[in-house]
Amino acid sequence: MSIKYLPWQEAVWNRLAERREHLPHALLFHGRPGIGKLHLAEVLAQSLLCENRSNQGLACGTCAACAWFAAGNHPDYRLIQPEALAPQEEDAESAEVAEEGKKKASKQIKIEQIRALSDFLNVGSHRNGYRVVLIHPAESMNPGSANALLKSLEEPSAGMIFLLVSHQPSRLLATVRSRCHAVALSLPAREVSLRWLQEQGSHATAGELAFAGEAPLAAAALQDDEAETRRRLFELLGQPTVGALALAEFCQRIPPGPVVDWMLKWTYDLIALASSGTPRYNIEQGKKLSQLARTMPKAKLLRFYRVLCSMKAISEHPLNARLFFDDLFIAYKEMA
Repeated sequence: MSIKYLPWQEAVWNRLAERREHLPHALLFHGRPGIGKLHLAEVLAQSLLCENRSNQGLACGTCAACAWFAAGNHPDYRLIQPEALAPQEEDAESAEVAEEGKKKASKQIKIEQIRALSDFLNVGSHRNGYRVVLIHPAESMNPGSANALLKSLEEPSAGMIFLLVSHQPSRLLATVRSRCHAVALSLPAREVSLRWLQEQGSHATAGELAFAGEAPLAAAALQDDEAETRRRLFELLGQPTVGALALAEFCQRIPPGPVVDWMLKWTYDLIALASSGTPRYNIEQGKKLSQLARTMPKAKLLRFYRVLCSMKAISEHPLNARLFFDDLFIAYKEMA
């Protein structure tokens, strides 16, 4: 099966297709999360490995190489990503045992994963074509793994193509960035995103797209039950009589990470309105946010936003989730 670039990626794809025979040995796809960077990198990877490409440079989807790529076992392709992003094929019983007996899957790309590429990098192509390594997200490499990759980027073997995908390229080592050709991907226009979402059978509205930062893939991934929980939380935030502990009680069964993300967007919009701007994320809550912004000094809002940024760093593994939420919402209520 062949995969095609997304509608808003056509111009970028055409530029890549024009340079197909003279591609740099390393490409760095970067941009906002949820706009299809990984998808485009996979389209390019399959195209490079395909043995019967179309005139547009797209993979045919029918040759042996495309069949291997679709099955995830092409001998000239390697996908490097954190353990936490790897597909889970365990059944319920083995998953329960794993949860009890093992540590959480790592969110970093480890040095061992990069070192394991050694044989692949030093052996010729199995199909007399390109060899491709896709690293996603590249910023999840720790300093050790990034330095281990650096030698291969500095002295690539013939026919070797590295595709790095990054949401935050500034977190990459400068030496890694300097050895990659940057491919910047931007947000599509809202009407393009909404049309694509509709074509995918998604019921995401313009408001949900805005909450996802105008990123269509992020909007498509929003869960209905999560949206309802978020809506109820925002209703409580808009009621001055609801105290900090009641807000913490409401959130105690929700993972802290998403709640901090919601609060960052809520507070960003309050700051925008306090600065005579307009909401960016919660466009359907404009009236409620405007009323709240009039009661909260801008200096306090900015201070609370900094508190949220600090809490974001520990939100994935707080020592006590209830105390975490108590601190968060007490700080929020102190702004009024």
